[in-house]
Amino acid sequence: MRREATASMEPHRPLLVRIGTLARADAPSGWERIELHFRQVGDHTELEPIAFTRGSGHAYPAPAELTAVFGELRDAMYEPGVGAWLQARYALHPSGEFDLDVSTTARPWWQTPPDDLAAALEAELKAFPRDPEHLPDWWRRAAGLPLGTKFRHARVVDSYADGDAPVMGRPPVPTDEVPALLRYLERQPAVLVGSGLGPDIFSGGTESDVPESYHTDGTWIWHASVPHYLRKYGTPPEPDFLTHIRDQDFQPPYVDKLTRRTAAADLLGRSRPKADPGEALPTTGDIAAELETRTDPALEDPALLVVLAQRLAEHGVWPAAYRLASRADGAWCLNPTDRGWEVARYAGGAPVRPQYFERAEDAAQHLLGALLLHPARMTGGAETPLETSAELADWPIQPAEGDPPLTLLRNKRVVRLPAGTVVLRFGDESGNLVHHDETRFAATSLPIERDREERRYRLRRTLAVVIGVAIPWANLPGGGVAYVLPKPLSEHVADGSLERIE
Repeated sequence: MRREATASMEPHRPLLVRIGTLARADAPSGWERIELHFRQVGDHTELEPIAFTRGSGHAYPAPAELTAVFGELRDAMYEPGVGAWLQARYALHPSGEFDLDVSTTARPWWQTPPDDLAAALEAELKAFPRDPEHLPDWWRRAAGLPLGTKFRHARVVDSYADGDAPVMGRPPVPTDEVPALLRYLERQPAVLVGSGLGPDIFSGGTESDVPESYHTDGTWIWHASVPHYLRKYGTPPEPDFLTHIRDQDFQPPYVDKLTRRTAAADLLGRSRPKADPGEALPTTGDIAAELETRTDPALEDPALLVVLAQRLAEHGVWPAAYRLASRADGAWCLNPTDRGWEVARYAGGAPVRPQYFERAEDAAQHLLGALLLHPARMTGGAETPLETSAELADWPIQPAEGDPPLTLLRNKRVVRLPAGTVVLRFGDESGNLVHHDETRFAATSLPIERDREERRYRLRRTLAVVIGVAIPWANLPGGGVAYVLPKPLSEHVADGSLERIE
């Protein structure tokens, strides 16, 4: 976003001061900075007030009037042909000073996107008309318009006329850059392919070995003769094109189908294809990626419960161990009540030491933590059943030859043991089964002869392991915590991931 200069903000100072006054009114005490993030397209608005205290930001409820004042500011700052800004960040300091950053082209980072983005954009254009050059491509895609991309066309040589030698005045490409440059030029899919092979202009027309195709990286369009002549004669691309490729670190970007079809239409002199608005809508895959990468996604309560159930399943929590919007004895339950969202384990039809939360998200976080804090809660206190051979083979880490099979461990799961963890090994270093540092031999359920050799090791880096509890076996009670390492101990010692404790 661009920061508005003091001079450009001066005509709007009364509105900006009013925004600051309203922001202060309901801000928590002791704030060090307030940031107001406002977004609007058409009639869809969104205000996100954040107060920072001791470097940590927290959302807080702000007066509804703030949205109206931001709307007034947006109207006042509209530039004919350019458009109104779509998002703004207003930063207020205790001294009364403020900063304003706005953007008329960047796609807003919605907490809750418009239900119909195409309709919202249509309303936006009607209220604040823009010239075509001020419609960014994300807008064009969502509105079903052709892309506005202005391609640059790479010249094969500086000049050429039939019967004359090509004119070149370009510095050569350094030898060490040629392989990466060729990969960049040749790996992009063709947007237009001709038939046969074209003449080699450097051979005086005696050779015809030039591929007839065009390629694009979304910014430049080039003929296949560019890499052909580079490979054959060392002919460099034009300097601006080469600079562009270097700026990309010689890594060709992905170019979507619409961009490739647009480039082909330009080459053929045809009208550019229109975007499919549906392609601009987020897919379930996009939403899943957002949930993986955003630290504070905005979710309605029903969607939040779906995500909670998914996270519990990913961590291996049994469905019988919890209930969402229902209750069962022996299960941890999350339910809406008159006192707020309730989280509690149920016994005898009543909640045990219930906790109440105003927000569903806080309750969900509490339930997730309660179930994961103690591993036995993940199964509702039950032991895991015997697994089939196919199920056992699915575990990503398997015991080494000579160590007990995974059937002798119950309540298994995959965890990451941190560096510094000390583990205990009964037996030589050819296996990969170890135990908690202070496990008694009887708790391991190992063959009695393994009791003769005992050694401790310290992890020097984090390792993914299968953790489980030994079942009773061979007249031993079991019950010890065991870890199955990715490789035999001898290999971990050799690669430095384990060190012997003498």
